[in-house]
Amino acid sequence: MVFHRFSRSDFLRPEPRVNLRHLETFYWIARLGSFTAAAERVLSSQSTVSSRIRDLEQSLGVQLFDRDRRSARLTPKGKELVLYVERLLELTNEMQQRITPSDSVTGLVRVGVVEIIAYTWLPQFIRALRLTYPNVALELEIALTAELVEKLVDGNLDVVFALGNPPSANYVSEPLGSIQLEWMAHPELGLPARAVAPKALEEFPFITLNRHSYHHATIQAWMKKNQVRCRKVIVCNSLMVAANLVSAGVGISLLPPACYRREMDQGSLRIVRTTAAMPPVHFSGIYPVDEFQPLAPLVTALAVKVSQADGTGAPARRGRVSAGKRPRSRAAPGR
Repeated sequence: MVFHRFSRSDFLRPEPRVNLRHLETFYWIARLGSFTAAAERVLSSQSTVSSRIRDLEQSLGVQLFDRDRRSARLTPKGKELVLYVERLLELTNEMQQRITPSDSVTGLVRVGVVEIIAYTWLPQFIRALRLTYPNVALELEIALTAELVEKLVDGNLDVVFALGNPPSANYVSEPLGSIQLEWMAHPELGLPARAVAPKALEEFPFITLNRHSYHHATIQAWMKKNQVRCRKVIVCNSLMVAANLVSAGVGISLLPPACYRREMDQGSLRIVRTTAAMPPVHFSGIYPVDEFQPLAPLVTALAVKVSQADGTGAPARRGRVSAGKRPRSRAAPGR
């Protein structure tokens, strides 16, 4: 009979080692400010996230978060570690983009989209994403530009396809084409086929999206420039609702004709020409330049290709904006 002499080390838990998953979890807690938000971001339970941080702290021999506070506040050593983790994750991101085949790319990407894009080339983008990155999960949110940018800044979205420029110099902006907006009305309103002066529209109700939207701001700017005083304004929260109200003869609104060709063919909508033409509206794909999200630049590059192939508008002639380059103007306030 052979006896084995057990030592104390045989019964000790193996010393945890630092791995990329631990560091990524630590990064998102530091970025989002809570264990709960980080758990949702890395698709894990809160107990798993807490366990990873305990293992990381045990491995490094330091405390990374102040446990005496309700929020996940970093200790001095935790703040120091963030700088190293950001560099490591950025290098990992670059490595994955260059080395990993597209059909092997996995993960979740959360994309915010304005309504006009949802009506135009979003289906083609989703189809292209499935073909190019079949193992990537897509989470979509349709909202106003202001709301999407706010969620991007808070870390609740990874990339947005919206109007205007990025919120600061720490964001990359890629052009996603443009679309023409025109005044539209029901033919029964009796507006002439020829181009009319802007003041000719004063007697009709103006239908706009909410006051924080790009749509509302564009109409207000146009009215101010052309000294138009509308007597009645109807505010709604959806471009589809606005178009339905216009096609029912309720009033006039600024709409993209490319999205409503069927209604124009059916005779429920028509373009109202004015002597003060509207400039085209430009879209951008915006994502943070300093965050660990390898899918953001990949899906944005794919969106650029899809938007250029779409027939709703020519690509916008704007350059890439990233860290170190100040955007020429602030982000647009809405759709």
